[in-house]
Amino acid sequence: MRWVLSSFNIKKRVLIYISNFLQFLILIALFSSIIAGRLDLSLLSFACLLISYLPFFIKKRYGWFLPPEFELAFVFFLYGSFVLGEMRSFYFRYPWWDIFLHSFSAIMLALIGFMLIYSLYITHKVVFSPVFAALFCFCFALALGASWEIFEFSADSFLGLNMQKSGLADTMCDLIVDAGGALIVAVSGYFYLRGGESLIINRIVKKFVDLNKHRFKKTDDLI
Repeated sequence: MRWVLSSFNIKKRVLIYISNFLQFLILIALFSSIIAGRLDLSLLSFACLLISYLPFFIKKRYGWFLPPEFELAFVFFLYGSFVLGEMRSFYFRYPWWDIFLHSFSAIMLALIGFMLIYSLYITHKVVFSPVFAALFCFCFALALGASWEIFEFSADSFLGLNMQKSGLADTMCDLIVDAGGALIVAVSGYFYLRGGESLIINRIVKKFVDLNKHRFKKTDDLI
């Protein structure tokens, strides 16, 4: 048991170190943009750096802990979208990069939405059907995906960037990809709440509950 806990702690620290390293790279991008006199990139990199600390803020302010895999995934999306995608031109060099990032983020956001609704379920604060839970996590991921598109539109309009690339076509393609990734998690969450098995949901839910035991009651028979 000690070896298992030790290996888990080592894995957690490694994931946190990687997250911090990616945040450091975003900080480097901020300084390089300032030195180059690029106000547009400076503001965007500063915004990405602030957003990357959102999981930390939620943990400190509200006492909710996300699995370290999620914190890494969140920072990786920001780094991949801004530093690699925009500054390193990955969007132009690799046409699949945008689809990969949006598929990745949609699954991540839908899982966060499922954990939110599941936390209400196991604390008996609300009563709902598996269909409602699936619909919630789908809409949650799609709403945040749409918010990101608004962010891209705002950056293009006010900072003179080109985050939307081909405009409406790029936005609609991103939203369709977001919907596909969210649907995968929504269907998996539906069958999980119906008593089925889901490789992704099982591991994520168990880790989320373990990290937030102080918030839950009688979780042993609900995991």
